[in-house]
Amino acid sequence: MTKRPASAAARLSISRIRQLALIGMGWTIVAVGILIVPLPGPFGLPVALVGVVILLRNSSDARRLFIRMRRRKPGWFAPFDRFVRGRKRRAPPAS
Repeated sequence: MTKRPASAAARLSISRIRQLALIGMGWTIVAVGILIVPLPGPFGLPVALVGVVILLRNSSDARRLFIRMRRRKPGWFAPFDRFVRGRKRRAPPAS
């Protein structure tokens, strides 16, 4: 009796299926965020950023592209870095 090779569907694990679903959901949220940008109110950008965060947490390709862009255009990410790392506190004036 010879073993048959497992099909591609049988090789997918639950964690891989979850990861692919989250990547699809991230792209969908990014697309929805881009579509609602013209509407009044600041809803488009935060929605798109949530989608980007989901993508960055689940896709190694997205992470690699983000790091590459961050190295090439550091000025674009300076506001993000300040927000994430916190503002540097100034020393109180000496009296």
